[in-house]
Amino acid sequence: MADSLAAYLHFIPLLGGDGKESEFRMATLVLNRPDAANAFSGDLLVRITELLQDVKRDPTVRLLTLQGSGKHFSAGADLHWMKASALLNYEGNLQEAKKLSNMFETLAELKIPTIAIIKGAVFGGAVGLLAACDYAFACDSSKVCLSEAKIGLIPAVILPYLQRKIPAASLHRMVMGSPILTSDQVLKLGLVQEVAPTAKGQLEQLVRSEITALLQTSPEAQSAYKTLWNQLELGKQADVTAEAIATIRASAMGQHGLQSFFQKQTPHWVVHLPEKTNILIP
Repeated sequence: MADSLAAYLHFIPLLGGDGKESEFRMATLVLNRPDAANAFSGDLLVRITELLQDVKRDPTVRLLTLQGSGKHFSAGADLHWMKASALLNYEGNLQEAKKLSNMFETLAELKIPTIAIIKGAVFGGAVGLLAACDYAFACDSSKVCLSEAKIGLIPAVILPYLQRKIPAASLHRMVMGSPILTSDQVLKLGLVQEVAPTAKGQLEQLVRSEITALLQTSPEAQSAYKTLWNQLELGKQADVTAEAIATIRASAMGQHGLQSFFQKQTPHWVVHLPEKTNILIP
């Protein structure tokens, strides 16, 4: 049953011009760990990659949406997975990072339109899913945060996808300061393309209208465009980014950050600005 799976595909049959069911379908990849805010684990990464590969091989799928069940899209890395990764050496962390990079590459290289539909929390690596899709829509209560630096890490594997969507200065701010951004703020950054209230079905209407538009255009043209885009823009960067996150996870700084997080202690780099200090220069 879908309810017992950490992620699953949901298919909706599409109708032809005569109003009858056609051979084509739209697919939704559902992150289905609502009790854990759809957080990533190593097994979930493999599962998502397998489902994306199933979509890639299926010529009947015209488009893909990516969604989370429950209140949140995804809170990023699962605590148990993080604890297990903290015990790994460089080679072990490299293998875990490659699971992550394989998932993002598989999503980014799909030849059909891909849309992330987000709600609630989108933290850490989950922001990479948002960025690896062609574009995204958000409900007005969504919160987005690149939270890795708070525990001494960096969003290495997802950086190529973030760079495609977010202006450099804004990305630097998101990575180094880890602010929690509202849906309106990420809309201005270009990480999402439209924001709608969930009340009265407005987000549903927005997504439905977009899907209708996508189904009016040539799937061959969409595929050719995405192939050209990836050749020009993305390139193969998975090895470099996987090595970067494996190195910092295994480093003294990364280990200190992770252990501080697990033990609910404050990392040594956390300092505070005196309240009565003037920041602006007269």
